[in-house]
Amino acid sequence: MIKLDAEHKEYAEKLLKHIFIGSQLDGVKFGLGPAALLIRFQHYYRDHFPDQLWLNIESRWGVLPKNTGYFPNSEDEMSELSEEDEYKLIFGLRREKIVNVKLGKLAPHLHIEFESGRTLFVNGHHHKYECWQAGNGLGSNGNEWFVVATPGDGISSWAPESFS
Repeated sequence: MIKLDAEHKEYAEKLLKHIFIGSQLDGVKFGLGPAALLIRFQHYYRDHFPDQLWLNIESRWGVLPKNTGYFPNSEDEMSELSEEDEYKLIFGLRREKIVNVKLGKLAPHLHIEFESGRTLFVNGHHHKYECWQAGNGLGSNGNEWFVVATPGDGISSWAPESFS
């Protein structure tokens, strides 16, 4: 496995932290099938732009307990959840604030840490497809802020020119 490009990882993490920290899990939009899930986040308690955010998951994911020391390296190491179990996990995080966001060391696994200490972990490793995308606005392709876990363990990011 090739290590995730450090420069792209650093920029993407900085962007994700900027848009997500302080926001709260606000809702779910059902995908076309059980393999896709769109989660919405909102900044409620401070003047923040962007304020409406989303995360589109097209890979296996899970909610891990506080002080988890082990994170999977690929989907093969993760249990497949039923659609009902996925929604129970998400509903258990509703209205919780995000306190940290980071990416995996070798692949763009997404770690979203909540104030309870639980972590929404999204697999970012696949050779043929995008595992997740995150951005702002009401759509699902980012108005100005957009991060994608690309095939082959890459990461792509877009942000306004003023963001550095």
